Amino acid sequence: MTMAPEPSAGGAAPPVASRVWEWEGKVASAVAEATADEAWALLSDFLAFHRWHPRVAVCRLASGTPRAPGCVRYCEGTTTAGAGSDPADWAHETLLEHDDERRFFRYEMNDNNMGFGLFFATLRVVPAAAGVGCELRWEFECEPVRGTPREALVARLQAGLDGMAARVRDHVLAARAGAGAAAPAVVAAGLEAAGELVVVKLDSSIAAV
Repeated sequence: MTMAPEPSAGGAAPPVASRVWEWEGKVASAVAEATADEAWALLSDFLAFHRWHPRVAVCRLASGTPRAPGCVRYCEGTTTAGAGSDPADWAHETLLEHDDERRFFRYEMNDNNMGFGLFFATLRVVPAAAGVGCELRWEFECEPVRGTPREALVARLQAGLDGMAARVRDHVLAARAGAGAAAPAVVAAGLEAAGELVVVKLDSSIAAV
């Protein structure tokens, strides 16, 4: 497995905070049935993407300490069965920030085979403005992706986030039905006991849109 390369010491890109990104934006998906705390208990694990993203099958720890900045995960996508199928998508992603109090984590995509250059993303959970449920947000800042229009990237992120919202809703409702008022604690405990390795599959390559 190819490991993410160390950042270059010879000054290429300007600092992220001051960079003007050619592509940036966000997608959002509401989960009326879950509180922000319930949704964050499920999504806060940087190594659990496979459990919530409908196109993710593999996501495992490559290096570092889970949930700690500097942690690197290896993500791999699905392949089409049969001869001549395209190779699986893959990427290494480095956790940059993880904030339980504000319910977000930020990460950078490193080496990958999907055509991405510089790519930074933030997954965030916020209480719904209407006071019922919560909203999932996926924010991105990146260089243009080779062979892919910006609209295709946004549509892919939106579809993935909508699928995550549906899974979170279904999980929370099932936990409540089975555990009553203790559901949030049961949900969190269930994730802690679920295992170490995480698998993220992205299906077909985003660069092949």
